[in-house]
Amino acid sequence: MSALTAMLDHPGATMALQAAGSLVSVLLVFVLVRALGLGHDVRIADAAEARALAEQAHCGFDPVEIALDRARIGSLLRNRAGEVMLIRRHGARFAARVLTSHAGARLDRSFLTLSSEDPHFGSITLDLGEQAQVWAASLRRLEARA
Repeated sequence: MSALTAMLDHPGATMALQAAGSLVSVLLVFVLVRALGLGHDVRIADAAEARALAEQAHCGFDPVEIALDRARIGSLLRNRAGEVMLIRRHGARFAARVLTSHAGARLDRSFLTLSSEDPHFGSITLDLGEQAQVWAASLRRLEARA
C-alpha cells in the first residue's frame, strides 16, 4: 500500500487517473453503441429495398413507379391508384407517409423538398435529378384525387 500511496501523492497523479477513467468510459460507450447497432449510416440500397420498405409501412402498397434520392436517404413511390408514398431516413431507420397533398412540395431544379401533414414527420429534400420536375408535376394531381 505504501507504493500506491506514494504514487497518489505525486502531483498530477489524480488527474492522470481521471483521464484514464474517462478514456475507459468513452471506449465502453463506443463498444455499447456498436453492439446495439446505433449510429451507422443507413441508406436505401435499391428500388427493391424501397418497395419492401413501402410494404412494411403500408400493407398492400404496391408501387409501380419508384424514384430514389441520389444519396439514397429517401424515396418517392407511386402505386396504381395514384397514391404517392414518401420514405425518408429517420435516425437509423426509415419512416414513410402517404402524401395527400402537394402543399408541402417545393421544386428547386433537381431538388424536391417535401413535407407531410404530420408535423412529427418533418420535411426532406430529395435529389431526384431530372425526375424531380416530373414528380413535382405529378404531385399536383394529388388534390384532384382527394
